[in-house]
Amino acid sequence: MNEENPLRDQILDISRHMLFEDGYTSLSMRKIAKQANVSATSIYLYFENKDHLLHTLIEESVEDLSLFIESKALPVTENIERLTKIIESYVDFALQYPEKYEIIYKVRPELMARYPKEKFRKARRAYELLVKTIEESVLEGDMEVEKPLVAAYSIWAQLHGVVSVVLNKRLDSRIDQKQFIEDSIEHVVQGFLVRTTVS
Repeated sequence: MNEENPLRDQILDISRHMLFEDGYTSLSMRKIAKQANVSATSIYLYFENKDHLLHTLIEESVEDLSLFIESKALPVTENIERLTKIIESYVDFALQYPEKYEIIYKVRPELMARYPKEKFRKARRAYELLVKTIEESVLEGDMEVEKPLVAAYSIWAQLHGVVSVVLNKRLDSRIDQKQFIEDSIEHVVQGFLVRTTVS
C-alpha cells in the first residue's frame, strides 16, 4: 500500500477486483466511486479517465510480474536452470495473484485506448529476459532453436494456456492440479533442450 496515496491504491484495488469479477464493460467510474465511498470527482484527481485507470492497472500488474520473475531468475547463472525459474515463477505469479495476472490479458485491445508504446516496451522486460536466456542457451549448445523470439513467445503462450485452465477451473477432475502444473512445466522445458543420442 502506498502510504502517500492510500485512496489511489484503494481505487486500483477495487477496479482490479471489479474487472476480474465482472469484466471491462461493467467497469465504471461511478461504480468504483460508490464502492470506495467517495465521489467520482475524487477518482479523476488520480486518473484522467477509464482508459488511464486501466492502463495503470495493466502497467502495475506487468511490473509486478517482471519483478517477481526477475527476483527468482536473475540470481541463477546456469541457463537451463534460469529458463526453468522463469517458467516456474510465471506460473507461480499467476496462481498467487490471479487478479493481477488476469488484468494483463483479460481486456481486449479494441475495447480501450491504445496502450502507449513506451509502456509496451517496458512491459516486455520479463519476456526479453526469456528471449535472452534462450539465446544464451543456444550459444552454449543447450538448446536447438532457430528463432529465439518465436520460441519465447511460444513458451509464453503455452504457460498462459496452462494457467488459464487452472484459474478457470477447467482442469479434468481426474488430473491432480499440482502434478499437472509440474508436468506441464517439465514438458515446456524439455521440448526445447538438445537431445543427445547414445550410440
